[in-house]
Amino acid sequence: MINESVPERQGAALVFLFIIGNSFVFGLARWAGRDLWLSFLVAIVLALPLILVYGRLDTLMHGQSFSEGLHRLFGKWPSRLVALIYSFYAWRLGCLVTGNITNFVQAVSLPDTPQVVMASAYAILVLWAVKEGIEVLARFSSVMVIFVLLILLTALALATTEVDLQEFFPILYDGFWPVFQGAFQLLDFPFLETVLLVGLANALTTKKNSAYKVLIPGFLLAAFFLMLVASASVAILGEEMYKITFFPVFLAIARIDIALFLTRLEVVVGVTFAIGGFLKISVCLLVASKNLAHALGFPDYRFLVTPLVLSIIPGSQWFAKSVMEMNLGATKIAAFTDVMVQIVLPMIFWGVAEIRMSRVRKNKAGKPSGI
Repeated sequence: MINESVPERQGAALVFLFIIGNSFVFGLARWAGRDLWLSFLVAIVLALPLILVYGRLDTLMHGQSFSEGLHRLFGKWPSRLVALIYSFYAWRLGCLVTGNITNFVQAVSLPDTPQVVMASAYAILVLWAVKEGIEVLARFSSVMVIFVLLILLTALALATTEVDLQEFFPILYDGFWPVFQGAFQLLDFPFLETVLLVGLANALTTKKNSAYKVLIPGFLLAAFFLMLVASASVAILGEEMYKITFFPVFLAIARIDIALFLTRLEVVVGVTFAIGGFLKISVCLLVASKNLAHALGFPDYRFLVTPLVLSIIPGSQWFAKSVMEMNLGATKIAAFTDVMVQIVLPMIFWGVAEIRMSRVRKNKAGKPSGI
């Protein structure tokens, strides 16, 4: 039987890599231009309350899975409908990340390799990882997070010779609206995609673990790291180049040239992108499998893993047909479906769960429940 219990440090590492995932190579908060660092700060402040709500939901599950918690809150059929919605959202996100990776690799290094070949190779790895379960993914994250931080911080340190801090001035030249546009884009992608981690509540939250100690450190570390990488890219490339380039971080790291000896370090960006993307796709497909099993009324999710994972091969072609389409999808300000899944539904779940818990406490105190 697969052990689905993750220590806090491993859980925080998983949250970090999930948020970093496929996001850091894109021009995050490009709407804000030179003020993107302000967009990051605004987005962090706006996202933290929602991350706390996600943590509270994990705590209110009391060791139950997300689907079991939904069943307890809303009953059989409403919980199955909600589980189906989150299953589709997780599967679609897995397809988008797969499409991001295949388009990125084809654009920067393997232009003649069919994307379906790369997607198939990734699907095989993801199939193995999802079959192994969340504990293996968390252990993988705890090792890879050190590697990711080390290689990218080293690359950014070497890039300081190319940095021009004048690119950040004048501050707020275009006003506050571009800053808020950048912040809303960051909320949609990648900050609030962590809502899917509520689907792993029974693994991330145990008697020994606190959801807050998993979600908050992982989120803050990832957010500040992304802010550092994006700001460095603007300082190296300039505002206009950052806005029009599909993969500004990749281009910024490519500028590194130390005495004609340390060059072509942009490969570290590709490696990091592959590692984070693999982890994110695996988590998405694990959550999709669990929720789909509940939606269809099956007690076990493992037999659904193979068809769902294999379906991301054509799915990655449907949702990300080109580099331009992929980039537009990654840097959009917001989408109605994302707002519903990331904000509206979790707030409803939280409100209902708090009301139910309040009634349970009154019952234990010998007072009428009012149900």
